[in-house]
Amino acid sequence: MKKYLYFLFAAFVAVGMSACSPDDNGSDNPETEIPDTPDNPDDGNDPDNPNNPDNPNPGPEGKTLIVYYSFTNNVHTIVSDLLTQIEADVIRVEPAEEGIDYAANNYATGSALIQAIRNNPNDAASYPEIKPVEVDIADYDRIIVGAPLWWSYMAAPLQTFLFRYGGQMAGKGIGLIVSSSSSGISGVEADARRLIPDGIFLSPSLWIRSSQTSNCHSMIAEWLEQID
Repeated sequence: MKKYLYFLFAAFVAVGMSACSPDDNGSDNPETEIPDTPDNPDDGNDPDNPNNPDNPNPGPEGKTLIVYYSFTNNVHTIVSDLLTQIEADVIRVEPAEEGIDYAANNYATGSALIQAIRNNPNDAASYPEIKPVEVDIADYDRIIVGAPLWWSYMAAPLQTFLFRYGGQMAGKGIGLIVSSSSSGISGVEADARRLIPDGIFLSPSLWIRSSQTSNCHSMIAEWLEQID
């Protein structure tokens, strides 16, 4: 009887240790939107544990606006799929200077743009120029922001748009979709909250890794159910 109980206890311990061990997903070598920060490859953000889980999600009343920027077209692909699932107006943010190769010199240009914003985030001169857009934010009740991750932060051209219009988004439901290679998205979420200080952020944000872009349909559908 003692031998039987010993083996039963050993089996129980083995099962418990297996259940508590971390997942090992291996390396998928994803295509990058913009490279993640080399010295901070993962900031520990878990999309299943949003920063403000108690924040209510206002219902999708009225019109929806999608605003996004996309350098490698990963976010464009995501937004294109999103538009098959909801009705919304769309703004694609574009840099005022065309043909910029952000990948040149190990992405030196993009890195410099992010650093300029970080150095003085309250100065309009810190933000890169973007092409003019025509939008009346007052027409919309919900705004979905599609953002690439640049060095753990929101892509600089999209930050310019939100710097200019974020103050008009007070009281509106703000959904955030972030594309990154592997880094967590809490830095992008922080940028969005800084630039839209009085927005009502829908929880959770949707994190789509670059390697998941081509199969993002079901992820978007599940996310829309969560925020509605």
